[in-house]
Amino acid sequence: MAKSNKLENTQHIQQNVEYILENKAGWSQFTSWAREKYGINNRHANTMWREAWEVLNEDFADRIRNTVNETLIELEQVKMSAIENDDRRIWLETVKYQNKIKGGEIERAEVNVTGDIKISWGDTE
Repeated sequence: MAKSNKLENTQHIQQNVEYILENKAGWSQFTSWAREKYGINNRHANTMWREAWEVLNEDFADRIRNTVNETLIELEQVKMSAIENDDRRIWLETVKYQNKIKGGEIERAEVNVTGDIKISWGDTE
């Protein structure tokens, strides 16, 4: 494969992403396909695989961010409605879910202690 310019490289990456998604291709299937389609070696096929997955991962991350933002907006609307209707239970539940989505929830841990516990507070003479 001859050296490509940026536009051709971008087109190749998009084709590679489409191939991976349409064929649910794994690494070996993709690299075999890329070597045959573009007439390249394994190293270049691996590079193309990595570039395609960088695009896919960024797309997935964008979708997740959009979904999270939409959910937070909906929860804020529910919370405001609960405040207007003086419904503290719904208000507290929405605050809990907003906090959970934002990563602020602290998981409760169950602690079981077996045996003796000895605590020393320093010298006790």
